[in-house]
Amino acid sequence: MIRSVLFLEPLEGDLNSIERFFLSEGVLEHASATSGFIAAELQLPEDPAAPAMVTALWSSHDAYRAWVSDPWRAASAERGRSIYRAVEQPGGGGSLYEVKITVSGPSRSQGYAPH
Repeated sequence: MIRSVLFLEPLEGDLNSIERFFLSEGVLEHASATSGFIAAELQLPEDPAAPAMVTALWSSHDAYRAWVSDPWRAASAERGRSIYRAVEQPGGGGSLYEVKITVSGPSRSQGYAPH
Protein backbone atom coordinates (compact mmCIF):
# COMPACT_ATOMS: atom_id res chain seq x y z
CA MET A 1 0.00 0.00 0.00
CA ILE A 2 1.26 3.48 -0.92
CA ARG A 3 0.45 6.84 0.68
CA SER A 4 0.78 9.97 -1.42
CA VAL A 5 1.38 13.31 0.28
CA LEU A 6 0.97 16.61 -1.57
CA PHE A 7 1.35 20.06 0.00
CA LEU A 8 -0.69 23.00 -1.32
CA GLU A 9 0.20 26.60 -0.54
CA PRO A 10 -2.66 29.09 -1.03
CA LEU A 11 -1.67 32.00 -3.27
CA GLU A 12 -3.78 34.55 -1.41
CA GLY A 13 -3.19 33.09 2.06
CA ASP A 14 -6.77 31.76 2.19
CA LEU A 15 -6.61 28.07 3.08
CA ASN A 16 -10.38 27.79 2.81
CA SER A 17 -10.13 28.67 -0.88
CA ILE A 18 -8.38 25.31 -1.37
CA GLU A 19 -11.23 23.50 0.39
CA ARG A 20 -13.81 25.34 -1.73
CA PHE A 21 -11.89 24.45 -4.88
CA PHE A 22 -11.66 20.76 -3.95
CA LEU A 23 -15.39 20.67 -3.17
CA SER A 24 -16.47 22.48 -6.33
CA GLU A 25 -14.18 20.40 -8.56
CA GLY A 26 -14.90 17.10 -6.78
CA VAL A 27 -11.16 16.39 -6.78
CA LEU A 28 -11.17 13.55 -4.26
CA GLU A 29 -14.33 12.05 -5.77
CA HIS A 30 -12.60 11.95 -9.16
CA ALA A 31 -9.52 10.37 -7.60
CA SER A 32 -11.75 7.72 -6.02
CA ALA A 33 -12.78 6.53 -9.49
CA THR A 34 -9.16 5.53 -10.22
CA SER A 35 -8.51 1.80 -10.03
CA GLY A 36 -6.41 1.08 -6.94
CA PHE A 37 -7.67 4.10 -4.99
CA ILE A 38 -8.33 3.32 -1.30
CA ALA A 39 -8.96 6.65 0.50
CA ALA A 40 -8.03 10.34 0.45
CA GLU A 41 -8.20 13.43 2.64
CA LEU A 42 -7.72 17.15 2.27
CA GLN A 43 -6.26 18.47 5.52
CA LEU A 44 -6.09 22.13 6.52
CA PRO A 45 -3.50 23.11 9.13
CA GLU A 46 -4.29 24.74 12.45
CA ASP A 47 -1.44 27.17 11.76
CA PRO A 48 -2.63 29.44 8.91
CA ALA A 49 0.98 29.93 7.77
CA ALA A 50 1.40 26.20 7.08
CA PRO A 51 0.36 24.60 3.77
CA ALA A 52 -2.69 22.42 3.25
CA MET A 53 -1.99 18.73 2.74
CA VAL A 54 -3.65 16.11 0.57
CA THR A 55 -2.99 12.49 1.48
CA ALA A 56 -4.28 9.38 -0.21
CA LEU A 57 -3.87 5.64 0.05
CA TRP A 58 -3.32 3.61 -3.10
CA SER A 59 -2.98 -0.12 -3.68
CA SER A 60 0.25 0.40 -5.65
CA HIS A 61 2.64 2.89 -7.27
CA ASP A 62 0.95 2.13 -10.60
CA ALA A 63 -2.46 3.11 -9.20
CA TYR A 64 -1.10 6.47 -8.06
CA ARG A 65 0.73 7.06 -11.35
CA ALA A 66 -2.57 6.39 -13.16
CA TRP A 67 -4.16 9.20 -11.14
CA VAL A 68 -1.25 11.58 -11.71
CA SER A 69 -1.42 10.97 -15.47
CA ASP A 70 -5.24 11.27 -15.64
CA PRO A 71 -6.20 14.05 -18.10
CA TRP A 72 -8.98 15.28 -15.79
CA ARG A 73 -6.46 15.68 -12.95
CA ALA A 74 -4.15 17.68 -15.22
CA ALA A 75 -6.98 20.01 -16.25
CA SER A 76 -8.15 20.44 -12.65
CA ALA A 77 -4.60 21.11 -11.44
CA GLU A 78 -4.27 23.78 -14.13
CA ARG A 79 -7.47 25.46 -12.88
CA GLY A 80 -6.16 25.20 -9.31
CA ARG A 81 -3.01 27.15 -10.19
CA SER A 82 -4.97 30.38 -9.69
CA ILE A 83 -5.71 29.31 -6.08
CA TYR A 84 -2.69 27.37 -4.83
CA ARG A 85 0.84 26.26 -5.58
CA ALA A 86 1.30 22.51 -5.43
CA VAL A 87 4.66 21.30 -4.12
CA GLU A 88 5.11 18.46 -6.60
CA GLN A 89 7.89 15.98 -7.13
CA PRO A 90 9.77 15.67 -10.44
CA GLY A 91 7.42 13.88 -12.83
CA GLY A 92 4.38 15.31 -11.05
CA GLY A 93 2.40 14.36 -7.99
CA GLY A 94 3.28 14.26 -4.34
CA SER A 95 5.79 12.35 -2.30
CA LEU A 96 5.17 8.62 -1.97
CA TYR A 97 5.56 6.47 1.11
CA GLU A 98 5.23 2.72 1.47
CA VAL A 99 2.89 1.90 4.34
CA LYS A 100 4.68 -0.59 6.59
CA ILE A 101 2.71 -0.67 9.84
CA THR A 102 -0.91 0.27 10.51
CA VAL A 103 -2.87 0.38 13.71
CA SER A 104 -6.64 0.62 13.95
CA GLY A 105 -8.53 1.80 17.00
CA PRO A 106 -10.13 2.04 19.36
CA SER A 107 -8.57 -0.90 21.17
CA ARG A 108 -4.80 -0.78 21.65
CA SER A 109 -4.84 -4.51 22.33
CA GLN A 110 -5.44 -5.17 18.64
CA GLY A 111 -1.74 -4.65 17.96
CA TYR A 112 -0.33 -3.72 14.60
CA ALA A 113 -0.43 -5.18 11.13
CA PRO A 114 2.92 -5.20 9.28
CA HIS A 115 2.70 -4.98 5.48
